[in-house]
Amino acid sequence: MTEQELAALQTLPKRITDRILQFCYYPEPCGSVTKSYVDYQELCEYARAYRGLRRAALPYMRQRLIFERYNMTTQRLQRGPGLMYDELRAAQKQPPQVRWLSNMHMLSEPRDFDAVREVVISTQDRYPHADDVLDMLRQFELDQHPWPNVTTLSVCFTSQLLVAEAPEDSEWIPDESFAALAAFLQDTFPNVENLCAYDRRSQRTGARNALTSYIASNLDKLTRMHLGFECMPVFGVKTLPSHITHLHLNSENPHTYLDVPRIVAPTLVELHLRDIPLSYLWDRFSGLPGTPLARTVEFTRLERMYLSFFMPSRRVPAGKADDPSWEQLHGVDDGYADDGGVYDGISPRPRIKSVSVTERSPKYCVLRTDTKRPRFPRLRTLELMRYPGRLCEFFKDIPVEQLHSLTVTADLVAFKGLRLNGFTSLRSSKFNLYGEITRREIPHGRRYLARVLAQGSNVRKIELEMSERYRMYLPPADKIRCTGLRALNLSVPVSYLDLVPLLQRLVCLEYLSVMRVVHVKPPVQTRSVEGMAQHLLATGMKPISTSLIKFSPNVLCRDATDETVFYNTIVLISRIPSLRKLNTLSFYSGQFFRELWPLLK
Repeated sequence: MTEQELAALQTLPKRITDRILQFCYYPEPCGSVTKSYVDYQELCEYARAYRGLRRAALPYMRQRLIFERYNMTTQRLQRGPGLMYDELRAAQKQPPQVRWLSNMHMLSEPRDFDAVREVVISTQDRYPHADDVLDMLRQFELDQHPWPNVTTLSVCFTSQLLVAEAPEDSEWIPDESFAALAAFLQDTFPNVENLCAYDRRSQRTGARNALTSYIASNLDKLTRMHLGFECMPVFGVKTLPSHITHLHLNSENPHTYLDVPRIVAPTLVELHLRDIPLSYLWDRFSGLPGTPLARTVEFTRLERMYLSFFMPSRRVPAGKADDPSWEQLHGVDDGYADDGGVYDGISPRPRIKSVSVTERSPKYCVLRTDTKRPRFPRLRTLELMRYPGRLCEFFKDIPVEQLHSLTVTADLVAFKGLRLNGFTSLRSSKFNLYGEITRREIPHGRRYLARVLAQGSNVRKIELEMSERYRMYLPPADKIRCTGLRALNLSVPVSYLDLVPLLQRLVCLEYLSVMRVVHVKPPVQTRSVEGMAQHLLATGMKPISTSLIKFSPNVLCRDATDETVFYNTIVLISRIPSLRKLNTLSFYSGQFFRELWPLLK
């Protein structure tokens, strides 16, 4: 960094300093974050160069204590995508101070230990042996210091290995080792209330989650749980404690559904469930302990809810799927050869003989209305991923008039019959229509597009994505009612010509991003600077938007070439005098733009 860059760095306003801190320091670490030490190092480098950041960052740097196993895959051996078994065995013999990176050296005085709020233990080059982790923690003498203010524990046990070899019997990780690690963590950090854990099951472990012992023995203290796992932890109770306010349960196994104890609904503030079967969704919740059973489940305090739904899959021969278009999108092998072996990521990929396709089984994918019904007096944010039924049926239980943010990912079947007229408080909406649309379904796709853009003027941000197989058409201008829109991300196969009436209608729009939009073929004379300028002047320069500030045009689609991207972009932005920022990946040189703009003026 030069002296002028250093001097400019010192003049950064506080809002920029806050953004840097936000980027380098996650206020609430999740168990899947495996590069905490990298973020810490970047924060230290910024702080050394910028005095203002140093003063602001010092409290943050002492709040999080990090133990991250050295990523030998990418930082040490430089062998490519994975490590061979013998190399891993040799690396294991290195002392903990070499194999583990930590900012423990920052702590020297008693007040430093009192400042620690979070402890992060993560590994990514190989699934760790619990005894190895425990040995590391003891060598750093964690149990010799008091940690009165540590309330968050983040543990990430995963692996980036692509070359798997059968382990020796002596390397099997017994449950007793995980139990010993859990006991150490519980005794050393007795005040943990927030647990963030990410555990990808190893071939060297049994059918239990690594943190099962810790979770079962600390349930009476935990108020927040962010768990991502491939193997379901054993909670040891029929009903989770009622003091849990934030619950995130993410299943990482595509072949099993989320099966958890009953959850007390009235105390939840945030709920995140991944791969939950729709059929027994509300039956998994109960009222406060001691209250009589009721058909209505009261989510009294719930403000944010994320639900991802489980749909079973089956393997069929390639080319034999019921929905060929679905197979084209998702019909890739899942890493397992037909003989049961694991693809090593290095040898040539075998020809796909079978694919995994999903199916709407009534056992998992039907919303039951004859059992418990939910009630959400405070719900503001709702996300539904891979919804398998009709959304209009699901929304009968949702107070749609009070939602501020809505995200839905589903196929066309789920969107059929959906009306958005009642979402009167909505500020942000995101709709992702996955799967190919057949020619017969084009009218349904156009109605879906029209309904999304017919939301009221209260909406400020819309993200819309759908298949690009067939051309779609925007509704007439008088049918577009989201006139208060500030940001629009449009990933829909409409023509660039359709964007003109759209911008004229959205008089408050400040940001527009388009993907998959169909390009208009440029005339031959526009291939030169003079010809382009004459063409623009001849077609008219009347403004179509005086509010748009930032535009990200489409450059990644089937018909994108250098000429088409440039022509469609320049024709549009030449009629947007308010534009201040253009994000594009066009290969046209800056010289072309510099020659063109004076002619336009």
